[in-house]
Amino acid sequence: MKCAVGAALLTLVGVATTLLVLMFSTGTDEIVERKAFFGSLVFETVKKKDGAMGVTTGVENPVPIVVLFVVLTLVLLMISAIYQGLKQRRAELLSQSGS
Repeated sequence: MKCAVGAALLTLVGVATTLLVLMFSTGTDEIVERKAFFGSLVFETVKKKDGAMGVTTGVENPVPIVVLFVVLTLVLLMISAIYQGLKQRRAELLSQSGS
């Protein structure tokens, strides 16, 4: 459960950071449509009729984001399992040396 929560937080941070980079990498008067993270995130600016700039940002294809979440969950589970195994081995070694 903790691994899934950690993966969700890491995924959200990654998505938010990517969208911020897309937003701040455009000029002030540029009309652009930029996609990132395998086409899953989109940032688009358009010129409105009254001369103002309209901004649209969001998720176009959620599959890469879901894949990232699953991969991060598996990696965190693997790290947790390795840590628990090492912790158990350390306890065994400490109990053997104390006898």
